[in-house]
Amino acid sequence: MLYGVRSLIIKEMHDMLREPKSAGMIFAPIIIFLTLFVFATTKDVENTSIVVLNNDAGVHSTNILERIVSTNTFKDTYYVHNQKDFNKCINTEKAFIGIIFPESFSKNIYSGGKTDIQIVTDGRRTNSAVIAQGYILKMISNNKVSGVNMRTWYNPNKDPVWFSVTNLICMLIASQAISIVALAIAREKEVGTFDQLLVTPISPFGILLGKIMPGIMISMFMGFFVMFFAHYVYSVPIRGSILLMFISMLVYVIAVVGVGVLVSAFANTQQQASLGMFVLLLPIMSLSGIASPVEGITNSFFRLFAKCNPIVYANRLVKGIMIKNMTLHDAWLNIYPLLIISFVLLSVSSIVFVRTHKIKII
Repeated sequence: MLYGVRSLIIKEMHDMLREPKSAGMIFAPIIIFLTLFVFATTKDVENTSIVVLNNDAGVHSTNILERIVSTNTFKDTYYVHNQKDFNKCINTEKAFIGIIFPESFSKNIYSGGKTDIQIVTDGRRTNSAVIAQGYILKMISNNKVSGVNMRTWYNPNKDPVWFSVTNLICMLIASQAISIVALAIAREKEVGTFDQLLVTPISPFGILLGKIMPGIMISMFMGFFVMFFAHYVYSVPIRGSILLMFISMLVYVIAVVGVGVLVSAFANTQQQASLGMFVLLLPIMSLSGIASPVEGITNSFFRLFAKCNPIVYANRLVKGIMIKNMTLHDAWLNIYPLLIISFVLLSVSSIVFVRTHKIKII
């Protein structure tokens, strides 16, 4: 059986890599993501626009405005003299955030009283507006504080590439592992050679093992390639254990491979497999904590789904091992849920696969 499984693995690798087109479809996403995704997913807001309605002629509003417009956050600053022009700048998206100083702003500060500043943001660009609003609040608050010492742990320069690359590892492994396994089995059924595999001396378990092993091997290679590429090209640190990263990544790959087997159980063609992957990958990626923290999910059902999502734990492991030098104890708190998810996914997908195709296990 081991000889048959090895032969099946070699056959699958040969089928995937013998044609430049099929090999390009597998490895091209690495190049695309490393050149586009890394720089396109920054959460920093720079070179944007702001509109200012300054009804105050005092020095305090002028000083605050000088601090605001001198940063890289706001490249274009539009000064208006009435509320109508102010609203027009926001409505036409000429500026997505605005600030209004009242007439008595400086006077109230001189007298020691309280004063307010109105900040208007464009809800059509909520994420960027909230970030820019935080920048402004940071500049105008605590005027009486002589100095603030801020320190960022694990990413002292706040380099967004560190965040993007670690997310990319988890996303790339999930998408490639699921697609390789699902399409490999669907291809056999589409060309009519799947039934021939069932009459070979290889057991149904051996057939599944031979089909999923190439996906595991290629996904592991992609994950480590992106990790070392990010380290040597983008200077993303690898502070943790490579062995611990290998174990964590292997458990994670096995978990997402189970999703690929589940898709292949219902797909008879590669087109159906592609549609099935799209349907499953969308909620998996959306509730993975990559785009937004899972702690912010309020719906009970979706919170439960996030707890069963392997990307959530893989994301913590990759970031923790690479950037934080995560200890074995902390890593285990995320590895053992992945082990449970891997066992459940592979067991359920295998049972569904066997029953769907009416395979007799002797």
